[in-house]
Amino acid sequence: MSRWRLALCLLTVACGGTREVGPDQPRQILLWAFGGVPRTQAWLRQGVAEFNAGHPDIQITFENRDWNTQRESLITATVAGEGPDLVYVHHKYSVEFGEMGGLYPLESFSDFPQIRERYLPHILEHVQFQGKHYGIPVTTLPFVIGYNRRILAAHGLHLPRTWEEMEGMGPQLKAAGIHTLTMPGSTHGDTAYRFISLFYKAGGRLLDEGWTRCTLNGPAGLAALNFLLRLKEQGFMPEACTAYANDENIAHWSGGRALFSVEGPWWQMAVNTNYNFPLADVGLAPVPVPSQPAEGNPPHTLLDIAMVAVTGYTPDPEAAWTGLKALFVDNPVWQVPDPSLVLMPALKTAYEPGVRSDYIDMEVLKAELMNGLAWPGHPRISEMQMLVAEAVNMVLTRTKTPQQALDEAAREIEEILQE
Repeated sequence: MSRWRLALCLLTVACGGTREVGPDQPRQILLWAFGGVPRTQAWLRQGVAEFNAGHPDIQITFENRDWNTQRESLITATVAGEGPDLVYVHHKYSVEFGEMGGLYPLESFSDFPQIRERYLPHILEHVQFQGKHYGIPVTTLPFVIGYNRRILAAHGLHLPRTWEEMEGMGPQLKAAGIHTLTMPGSTHGDTAYRFISLFYKAGGRLLDEGWTRCTLNGPAGLAALNFLLRLKEQGFMPEACTAYANDENIAHWSGGRALFSVEGPWWQMAVNTNYNFPLADVGLAPVPVPSQPAEGNPPHTLLDIAMVAVTGYTPDPEAAWTGLKALFVDNPVWQVPDPSLVLMPALKTAYEPGVRSDYIDMEVLKAELMNGLAWPGHPRISEMQMLVAEAVNMVLTRTKTPQQALDEAAREIEEILQE
């Protein structure tokens, strides 16, 4: 047992919220929101202000926190047994902190059965552990390919349905000085997300069902990595992509130097806001699949999910639950997919017939969302993501063969699983 978990076990009974509120004072709720684009942060501040104005008996204080400090902040607060009452975080923490008592099981609230019915079931399942739900999946990001409509039309090309069709475009585009695909290839989480998008489409799964074995180095992993290696070696991807993180990749695509990039709902805002790329030239399409499935699993679209949760040490779970529902369930902002928020809602009503959205190719995003599968909710998935990124980077830099890189990553992931 890790030292922080041992400390938590020792302190869970002894520690808890010590906040005291006078009989005539409002109940105080602290919300920590990790990450988010400026528009999301502005909306949260506005939503909190509106809630406070309408609920004199409950007052919420909002604090925005750095996305990269989520786990460390949650560990500190959980071990101490005090901190925020609500947290807006990545869904992967539902398992780790739900298991250790850092998050409050939502089944404890009498109206949770009605609330859960409002969410897409395949997304809701990612915030549960051993039959208990430890968060509400507020937003999700399906990974698709962003493409340049102008380049596609100028070269008389059609959207590829398979990896082989995408690779077949390479020679024509290369002759015009355009890369077929650009993607981050550095040892960074951005790389892992793009690779797993292809991996899932080939029927791959990172872990077996019982989380006892890593299956990254199976047929799907080899097929996806060999596909990327072929594109790279033929000059169909930028030579410098092995040093790219997200920003460098956006710049390369926005300069009209690549046709495709594996991205998501944020793409239209990222290229238009930061690079003044004309939205009329932006298109979204499903990530292609291999012409022959590499494994027996159905192809899925990679999802990234953010959730809001009640902490296990809040002194007032009912007040926290009231605030959560008002801000993240009932507010109209989650009823319509809004590109300015960059994130797509997880509520069923956001995708009902007649709902209008300003997202480009909304029907593509909707279809891929409905076919989505997130990363496994293992507590140490972030470490696994880095191992995936390192494997891709080692192959694209010609340091290791695909089999060598994936075998090494799988071995290190299995060591994590055994700890």
